[in-house]
Amino acid sequence: MIDKEKYIELCKTEKSIPIFSKDWWMDAVCGEINWDVLLVERNNEIVASMPYYMKKKLGFKYITQPTLTKTNGVWIKYPEKQKQRSKLSYEKELMTEIIEQLKTLKIDYYSQNFNYSITNWLPFYWKGFKQTTRYTYVIENVIDLESVFGEFSKVVRKNIKKAEQSAKIYVSNDVEKFYSINKKTFERQGLKIPYTLELLKRIDEACDKNNARTIYFAEDEDGNLHCGSYIVYDDMGVYQLMSGTNPEFKKSEFKSLLIWEGLKYAHQTNRIFDFEGSMMEGVEEYFRKFGTIQKPFFSISKINSRILKIRQNLKF
Repeated sequence: MIDKEKYIELCKTEKSIPIFSKDWWMDAVCGEINWDVLLVERNNEIVASMPYYMKKKLGFKYITQPTLTKTNGVWIKYPEKQKQRSKLSYEKELMTEIIEQLKTLKIDYYSQNFNYSITNWLPFYWKGFKQTTRYTYVIENVIDLESVFGEFSKVVRKNIKKAEQSAKIYVSNDVEKFYSINKKTFERQGLKIPYTLELLKRIDEACDKNNARTIYFAEDEDGNLHCGSYIVYDDMGVYQLMSGTNPEFKKSEFKSLLIWEGLKYAHQTNRIFDFEGSMMEGVEEYFRKFGTIQKPFFSISKINSRILKIRQNLKF
């Protein structure tokens, strides 16, 4: 059995593999033939993996982050009751083996965002990789919804209570409707939406098949669509993958209400809620108002091609 086949079987049973590293997610965002995986095994058991998206452009071969996939990278299965000193040695051993396998791919450039559960990137540093810290924002304990709501800023609480009086919240499978309002958010900023409807349909079909998504919409009493929210989930968390707001109602309180609906779902299923982060100052400020915890994650990269290194140096 080849590594990819082994990994597909692993994803069927291993609940700790995040949704963005699942085989079916990679099929949807990359295309079945455009991704593969590196594995580390001990005693015929997979203990580490690194799914990757391979692309070719202008004669260069590189690994990069798939569209709408905030993180993937290295996953590690830790032995039960492992001590901290053993954990670091274990990580070094497994990551070093993955790095050695990565060398055999002979790529020109590598760039992946690791899940924030990976807090040690030193083995990559020692092998010449670079790191940029990025952030997501999460609410980890959603058991007590009243307490969660109490952590919101006064403005957010007020907006949600006001929205509850007039908003009609509903769940729909209309992915084209969501794409339309999501697209308007980018257009309002003078930006082109960075993914196609066809890609979103592939993701949606895969998520629907694996019971891993809900699409929320919010309308006012006159039937005007204000905003939409697309959440995905695995056994550990609920993730706000995408959202969109009608420019005519860009100051609508309904978008905060949709986040609250997602948090309610996380509460019902006892999962964390991940806002899926942003490095944009305005977005960070908005997420912070929900009493979130800032979670750093690593963006790991390395340039192997001499030509690309020269180009990189010329930028400075």
